[in-house]
Amino acid sequence: MPMNYLPTRNVFVILIFGGGMLLFVLLSVFPNYISYSNIEHEISVLKNQIEEQKILSPIFENLSKKAQFTKPGTLPFPQAKKLSKNDTNKITPIIRAIVEKQGFKLDKIGTDIESIMTASGVFKMSIRLSGEFDKFRDVLLELGSLPYLDHIEDIQINNYRDKNKISLTVWISQE
Repeated sequence: MPMNYLPTRNVFVILIFGGGMLLFVLLSVFPNYISYSNIEHEISVLKNQIEEQKILSPIFENLSKKAQFTKPGTLPFPQAKKLSKNDTNKITPIIRAIVEKQGFKLDKIGTDIESIMTASGVFKMSIRLSGEFDKFRDVLLELGSLPYLDHIEDIQINNYRDKNKISLTVWISQE
């Protein structure tokens, strides 16, 4: 008897069995594969974050140590005085001494001549210095202790080739 045809019942059994196998793969193996690949991706992201933390940890510790500074007991609030017109030339050496005492380099200091000539009672000075930023707080405290400092108008900080360039505009009270 030649086998030119397959019995219909066998074909249905094979199709049902094959469909069941395909359904099993689609419902159990494929979702597990997707979740496995997602977990692998999360693991690689976490490994990258750990490596990044290993690299950044010494930098963070160094910056944390630099950021810790001692608080002054009290902030200087001197009795306000006015600088006499004859002593206006003495303010530049005083500011230079304050800046150099804190380890900064005084790049430029200039007085606005127009503000000296007016009868407003204050004159404007522009100061440009360079040095380490974490010591700039001490410069500001020293400047604040000057009895004839009226106010600080403008502070600009620029980083240039591993140096901080700081520009200040201060107003000095004068008679």
